[in-house]
Amino acid sequence: MIRIIDGDARNISAVMSVMNDAFDPRFGEAWTAAQLLSTLVLPDCRLLLAIVQESVCGFAFGRWVLDHEELLMIGVMQQFQGQRIGKMLLSETVNRARGAGRTKLFLEVRDGNNAYDFYLNSGFAPIGRRKNYYKNADGINPDAITMELNL
Repeated sequence: MIRIIDGDARNISAVMSVMNDAFDPRFGEAWTAAQLLSTLVLPDCRLLLAIVQESVCGFAFGRWVLDHEELLMIGVMQQFQGQRIGKMLLSETVNRARGAGRTKLFLEVRDGNNAYDFYLNSGFAPIGRRKNYYKNADGINPDAITMELNL
C-alpha cells in the first residue's frame, strides 16, 4: 500500500535518494540537498512523500504565490515507476491546491522528457517555452516547456 504524506527538512536525505535515482544526471534537472533545503524553509512550499513499506519511493515539491501554485518537481524511484505513484503525487498536489483556493497549477518540463505526455494526459496544456533552458553534459541544451492546469 502506498501512502502520500507531508514531508519536511528531516526527509531531505530520503528525497535525495529518490532524486539521484529518478533524474538522469545528463540533463541537470536534479536539485542538490542545499537547494531543496533553502527552498523548503520558505513559508509557501510543500513537500509530499510517497511511502511504500515505510520507505520514501517518490516525492512532489511545490510552492505557491497567492492563487497560483507551481509544481517544482516530482520524482519516483525507477523501481517504482509505472505503478501510478507519480499520478498519486500529482493528484494529491492538485487536490490540495484546489482545497486551498488556487486557480492555476504551473510546471516546467524538459522538451523530450517522457513526463511531458504524463502531464498532457493529466490535463495540463503547454503555454510557453524557455529556449535552451537545461544545460546538459552532451552540450545539447533542451528547452523547458511551461505547462498550466486550470483548477
